[in-house]
Parts: sequence; structure tokens; C-alpha cells
Amino acid sequence: MTDRPRTARPSRAVPFGAPDPTGTRSWVVLVIIAALGLSALQTRAAVEHPPVLVLAVASLLLWLAWTVLQPGRLRSALIVVCAAASAICAGLGVPQLVAGLVAGSVLLIGDPRQRLVPVVALTGGGTALLLVAGALARLTATALLIDLGVLAFGVLIGVSRRYRVKAVEQQEALREAARTAEQDAARNRLLEDRAAVARDIHDVLAHGLGGLVLQLDAIEALLERGRVDEAAVRAGAARSLAAEGLADARRAVAALRDPARETEPAPAVPDEALDDLLAAHRSLGGELEVVGDAALTGVDQPHRQALLRALQEALTNARRHAPAAPVRVVVERDPRVLLLRVENPAPETPVPSPGGGHGLVGMAERFTALDDGSAATAGRRADRFVVEARAVLA
Repeated sequence: MTDRPRTARPSRAVPFGAPDPTGTRSWVVLVIIAALGLSALQTRAAVEHPPVLVLAVASLLLWLAWTVLQPGRLRSALIVVCAAASAICAGLGVPQLVAGLVAGSVLLIGDPRQRLVPVVALTGGGTALLLVAGALARLTATALLIDLGVLAFGVLIGVSRRYRVKAVEQQEALREAARTAEQDAARNRLLEDRAAVARDIHDVLAHGLGGLVLQLDAIEALLERGRVDEAAVRAGAARSLAAEGLADARRAVAALRDPARETEPAPAVPDEALDDLLAAHRSLGGELEVVGDAALTGVDQPHRQALLRALQEALTNARRHAPAAPVRVVVERDPRVLLLRVENPAPETPVPSPGGGHGLVGMAERFTALDDGSAATAGRRADRFVVEARAVLA
């Protein structure tokens, strides 16, 4: 059988005079009841009837015990017992002790964590005891009505306090939810910044250094054949590629060290950027078939950057996984959508990739970050590997 969850309780007793769960100080309540109770001990009913005197003293002692107990079921039960004793005393001719019943109503009803059972027991039972004791003592109707009116006033104060405490708790819950949402938003921004830095670093390593390695291999082959002039041209291209990679690496490191600091903006992507990538692929010995217009005239910088990275990733993967196979690049465009598709034969045996597919993931994230319906996908289709990017233009 599963145990019912219990409400967490304080590990230490509430010290005398400390605020109780309703915000009322224990000693204030006790002093008021004690003052009225001591004055009530000299009334005629208390003097002539010893049981009434004993009940009044017991009520005061119970209230004293209540002040040193920690919040919980025992403390709530003690409030009910104290109020019951006070109600009996008030009905037997000690009207001052109706304050005990009223104080119990304010404290118990005013605590929103209290369940309905003790609240009903205190208000309903206290009223019944007051009426029964008053009838036995033959109190006048006026005296009983005054006592009941005072009790009703205490109940109203308790209800008002209950709703006020609930409102404060709800406001605190809303503030806590707002703080949590703000922390989650900050955490998400940090993760997005880290993902952006990871994409930039991948571009530097996979594309820049990968292209540089190919250029150096070509230079070595040309020098072995004595074709120095062509090797010099290749060296110039390699130097430009290294400079571009170094600039990208500096921007990525700056963003990684201080994401809040404004870093140097990325250089604008020219209209002929896609054509330049295609030409670079051919210069590295790749075979290309281009269908459609590869110009990016009129395309805004965010979409242009994402399309450039998509083509760069597709061509790099093609050189890595199918170096001798032809690559087909298709560009389709209408006034609102530009579709870029890069296809190459998929190798029968997949080539292990040290990058772990992070480039394709970063490519898709770039398009998702545009938040306008743009998207990029990559995967095997029959015997071909296809990278497809769809940019939704303004």
C-alpha cells in the first residue's frame, strides 16, 4: 500500500513570540487572552462554580502550550480544544473568554494551509458549545447574541486573512515562475550562442582546413612534377583560404570568451558567393553540373549566409566521401522561395567521418534560426546523397 505524501513541516519548534503561519505573533494572542482570562477569574460565575474556574485556567494553559508547538496537526487540534474550552466558559457566564474562541477562529481560518475539518469543528462546534452552555447557565438572549456577533466578526477576519495570504502566495508563485522563465530563457540563449560558436568552429575546421589540406596536396603534386608556376598559384589560393579561416576562428573565439560583447560582424556575402564556391570546388579537381542560376541577387544577408554554408557543407562532404564522383547542383527560385539541392553518388561503404555529422546538424540549425519556415535536410535517397536547402525570402 502506497503511503500518502505528507506536508513538509519545520524541523524546529516555533520559538515563543515568533510569527506563526498566519503572520500573527503568538505572544500577542496569548497576552490578550491571558489578560481577559485573569479578569474573568474574578467574575461571579468563576467564584461560585469551581468547575468553571478550573476550565478557565485549563484554557489559559492550553493557549500557553499552543505558543511553543510547531505548526502541524497537534497545534491545530490544540487551537480547537482551546476554543472549545473558551466557548464553554463564555456560555457559563465568563463572557471575556469568548476572546479565546474568536482568536482560534482568526488563527485557524486565516491559515490557508488548514483543511476544512478543523475549521468546521472550531466554528460550528464552538458555536454549538456556546449555545448549549449558555442555555444551561440561562444566559440572556442579548448576551448570547453579543457573543455570537463577536464570533462572527472573528470568522470574517479569518476569512479575509485567508484570502490575503492566498493572494500573497499566488503573487510569490508568479514571481518565482517569472524568475524560472527568465533563467530558462537565459539558459536557452546561452545554448543558442554555444551552438552558433560550434557551427563557426566547425566551418573553420572542416571547410577551411579541409580545403587547405587539398590545396597543399595539390601544391606538393605540382612541385614533384616541376610545375612551379601552377604551384605558386595554388599557394596563393591556400594563403587566402588560411587568412579567411583565421578571421573566422578569431570571431568564434571572441564570441566564446564573451558572448555578451559585440564582436566584429561577419563580412557581407557577395552575390557571386555561390559561383565562387563552385569555382573553388572545380579548382580542387571536382566535377560539377550546375542547373539553374546560382546568383544570389536580391537575397538578404541572413539567407545568403545560410545558403552559402549549405553549399559549402555539401561540397565538402562530396569531396570527403565521394572524391571522384560528379556533383550536381540545382538552384530553383521564385519570388518567395529559393531551393538549393546538391546531389552526389552515395558510396556503397560509408566513409568514417571525424566530424560526426555536426556540419549537417549545424546547417539545419542555421535555417531553423531564421524562423521564417526556411529549412535544410540531408540524407541518402536511393543511391545518391542529397542536401536540400529551402530559403523563404521576404
